[in-house]
Amino acid sequence: MKELIQLPAEFDYNLLMYVLRDYQKPRDKIRNLVQNQDIIRVKKGIYVLGPGYNKPYNKYVLANMMYGPSYVTAQTALSYWGLIPERVELIISMTFKRKKFFATPVGDFSYLYCRKRAYGIGVRLEEAGDGKRIFMAAPEKALCDLFASQTHHLQSQENVRESLGLMRLDETFFEGCNHSLLEEISANYGKPGVRQLTAFLKDRHV
Repeated sequence: MKELIQLPAEFDYNLLMYVLRDYQKPRDKIRNLVQNQDIIRVKKGIYVLGPGYNKPYNKYVLANMMYGPSYVTAQTALSYWGLIPERVELIISMTFKRKKFFATPVGDFSYLYCRKRAYGIGVRLEEAGDGKRIFMAAPEKALCDLFASQTHHLQSQENVRESLGLMRLDETFFEGCNHSLLEEISANYGKPGVRQLTAFLKDRHV
């Protein structure tokens, strides 16, 4: 359908309605487009183009769009930065709003809670191609977010060592680790797991 060609791979209801503004019943047209798989409804108000348009969608862009404000983090961000060997299918994000989980036709998206004063520290705005940008946790923030959610497992430095070993974190992280950023994140997070991680990495650096 020629009207859809001008759309990005990921788009919201308002943009779709604008593209279909010349139709007498645009909502009926949207239903037909979904039925014919010209577009895929990810969740209410969020869509991607169907495979026939050869415009692959970006799950990180979708994660930012679906529930916000939010940024991609934890194992998802570490995989994005090439710091863990596993490919991560679940898209994990942080928000200072309520926790959410969306099971969608294009994958699962999890949103965890981060207190406001720690939220923006260590978050980067990354280029995602085609003029798009995504909010992505820096490696240090991604690791802190991960450890903040696993506090009950991290009661000692040995627990931290074991957790990092199981993750098989790439050595380049330790070589380029921003310790001042870690200290800032830890001071604002106020989570025991983050403090243990920061102390461990500081000792390892020394």
